[in-house]
Amino acid sequence: MRYQYLDARLRQAFDDAGLDRGQRALLQGVLRALDPDAHLGEHVAGLNSAYLAVTRAQTALESHATEDQPRWNLLRRIIATSLACMDAAKPAYAHGGGLELAKARRILVKVDAAIVADGQRFDPQVAADAAARLDPGKLRGAVQKWITPLWNGIELPLRARMIAEVAVVVAVHGRDGRQLRTDLLRWLKKRGDLADVLWPRKQKHVVAFVVRGARVLRHLDELLPQARQEPLHRNRLPKDDFLKEAVNGSSVLVRVPVEAADVHTAALRGRRILSEVLDQYAAGERLTELNIAPVWQVSEPGGRVTRGTEHQRTVGNAYPLTAYWPAELRSAMRVANLARQVDAPMASAGLAWSALEATGLDPGKIAWLAKACALQMLRQHLVSLHVVVTNHDTDLRKPLDAHVPTTGVKHHLKSVDAWLEVLIQHNRPDARLEAAQKAITALAESEGGLVQDLTELWRARLADSKVLAGWLREQEDTAAALLEWLYVTRNLAFHAGRFASPADTLTAHAGQAVADLTLEFLGNWRTVERRAQKERGSRQETSAVEIYRRLAQRQDQLVARLKRAGSVRRLSVEDISGPDEKWWSRGRN
Repeated sequence: MRYQYLDARLRQAFDDAGLDRGQRALLQGVLRALDPDAHLGEHVAGLNSAYLAVTRAQTALESHATEDQPRWNLLRRIIATSLACMDAAKPAYAHGGGLELAKARRILVKVDAAIVADGQRFDPQVAADAAARLDPGKLRGAVQKWITPLWNGIELPLRARMIAEVAVVVAVHGRDGRQLRTDLLRWLKKRGDLADVLWPRKQKHVVAFVVRGARVLRHLDELLPQARQEPLHRNRLPKDDFLKEAVNGSSVLVRVPVEAADVHTAALRGRRILSEVLDQYAAGERLTELNIAPVWQVSEPGGRVTRGTEHQRTVGNAYPLTAYWPAELRSAMRVANLARQVDAPMASAGLAWSALEATGLDPGKIAWLAKACALQMLRQHLVSLHVVVTNHDTDLRKPLDAHVPTTGVKHHLKSVDAWLEVLIQHNRPDARLEAAQKAITALAESEGGLVQDLTELWRARLADSKVLAGWLREQEDTAAALLEWLYVTRNLAFHAGRFASPADTLTAHAGQAVADLTLEFLGNWRTVERRAQKERGSRQETSAVEIYRRLAQRQDQLVARLKRAGSVRRLSVEDISGPDEKWWSRGRN
């Protein structure tokens, strides 16, 4: 699935349809955001969004009013982080929804003032009234109307911000990235209303699954009145039946009706519904293990049948986080792995928070981790840019490869700083560097669309240190909002017993992604530190919480330096989240 938004078939379809750069960027940007393999800063779950911020704030206010979760002090933090995200996204709403966004902001500001004034005596009715007045649906409707101006042409960087908001609304509607790509390829041959492709009407699908561990699920018609079941016997199935490999001992075929926008989303939602029902049977049959086979079948309203298997990625060689056992991270790795295996989004999000908590994180230290994540995301974005710019191996990349060495068949960067060097403007570059910079421009223009947008965006950010400082602060604010909401979701799932929440699938994905990101830089820190300690004969490890504190301090120092430096030529991102203080050392003799 990764980088299918850049594959040859899609590029050819764009060429045949005569799409211009902005139109390509719109479609590719949405597809990239829905790619399950995209990193946190690219995936829809980690993008800054005013619509998502208002949705979270409304959910928190409703829950506080009815269940006193989140508590008043945590509710205020949710409001504060939501306001920060809304303010950052405000420019995009100049093309529609600005009045609705301003109204939502006034509501949240008044609630915040009430909490400040009343503290623990904050009246839950105020929260209930505010939740009733908030209307994320109006923002969603406004965003859906942005398709026309985006298609007709919006300049960078506003175009990128608007596309991100559109992608969030597409994801919340319940669109699967793989299915959307297929639908877009079909639409490009016979174009109609693009909004009907991005937000198709939800229809009834019937999803069939194999439940292993029982032959009959008694009282299923009472728990799921519209569900149907039939026992399965392996030796009675035709040899070519797609269920043959799924049936293992006692098994039952269950058909569940689901309202969904596309086939893959129907399969995902059907699995979630059935998983929740199996909680009942697992509690009633404590000695029996029930599980859902990975295969599924979906019958669409028109009678078309689609079969598939739950998506699983594989690799040739699997590598551990570290080549030794870091004692402090063992629990975190275990819980993070469990979070990926849980179907229920609320539980998965709660476990993702627990994984972070196992490293020593508590709500009072969220700001530290948010700053650390911003640093790591800077490195991730730059590495990702190199991948997409050099996605198609042509003669155009030879001057770039000569200056920016890579390794392996996937052309992994040997030095991120070498790549950074050619992205930055130079007054008098030498011939080799100038050839590499021209190669980047040629590659980006050859690819067009999203790749050209990303190249120009990052060149602009790196050309003005104040712009890069602002970008880092926005990543920090977005990560802080996500972490605060992750903590709220954990409390709602584990303390209040909530098993569903608006956009909870995005929260679950974001929780897993931020846990992975955190373990990534913690593992790198430990590896570099252990190597240095072996040389010195020391064995003392820096605690994870201390790493958060030091990286937060580093991020503050970097932002302050960027605001006054006027240039990023000394910036180093090679090991920006590692133990060595080399973040402002590039080019130093």
